Amino acid sequence: MDSEDIVREFDVCGNHVTVYRPARGAGKAHPNTDAAMADDVGNDAVGHFGTREGEGLPSGELCSSRSRRQASSDQHHHVGDNGRNEGYIQEPPCNQGRSDAGSNGRAGKANPAFLDSLPAVYLHVHDGDGSEVLRLCRELGCREFVLAAIRPRCWNDDLTPWECPGLFADDAPFAGKAAEQLRLLESEIIPRVEGDAPRKPEQRVLAGYSLAGLFATWACFNSASFGCVASASGSLWYPDFTGYAQATEFARKPACAYFSLGSKEARTPSRLLRNVAQGTRDVIELFEARGVPTVFEQNPGNHFKEPALRMAKGIAWALSK
Repeated sequence: MDSEDIVREFDVCGNHVTVYRPARGAGKAHPNTDAAMADDVGNDAVGHFGTREGEGLPSGELCSSRSRRQASSDQHHHVGDNGRNEGYIQEPPCNQGRSDAGSNGRAGKANPAFLDSLPAVYLHVHDGDGSEVLRLCRELGCREFVLAAIRPRCWNDDLTPWECPGLFADDAPFAGKAAEQLRLLESEIIPRVEGDAPRKPEQRVLAGYSLAGLFATWACFNSASFGCVASASGSLWYPDFTGYAQATEFARKPACAYFSLGSKEARTPSRLLRNVAQGTRDVIELFEARGVPTVFEQNPGNHFKEPALRMAKGIAWALSK
């Protein structure tokens, strides 16, 4: 990704934010249609994609919950190929407190990225700057959009909804500071990204991989700022999350929701991580029961296979709605 693609970069409360200018997809000349996405994953229908009776989910296929129930039944009780860390992206513990180094100012001039009232995608990234996801979105022929890639201060702490012990004996606990991160996103990051543009984005998508996918899903129940959610290999194994979702109303009913999971993600020695397939299925069925247009895509491999591509496919689908 060329440096001229970057509209602006800034730091706020330990978060580094990179905002990219919009560009049309540089790969396939797909229009903004469901059929285009169906072509990319080898299907000939739009919306929910199912499997034939008796078959498991093919790699990369979008499907409805009825097909998922059958296909995911064989994903449990296996040991992961990558051992103890399979199932979520982890980083060393973060002990420093939040500090704001010169981040009080909001965008001082109109952001040219939003002059055409394009959709905006807010994506939390574990490392890097989101440029690989953006490149793949363009190769998929994704419609024009503005990407704001957010690298949080502490991945394990800032994207988890409540405290939880570490997954293994020597792991630091999850601090459960998602509410703080959401407040920061709404009060500081979004205003600085969008600035005083004459027109606001036509829609906002909150997207994320792993714990960021959990955060994006949790935010549906706590924020009215986003119209769509894209959770790729989201950490929906998180303790008590399914019960929380079932007992909580949406802050704003999503216009659409995308979920994906790797075919081997539940094959792990961790008791908690083994719940990811069931947790994902439960959340999807909840969204569907509440009338949210929802899609699931099963990808081949474990949690760490092609994360940027998985995320790009989720963003492309959300923007096709």
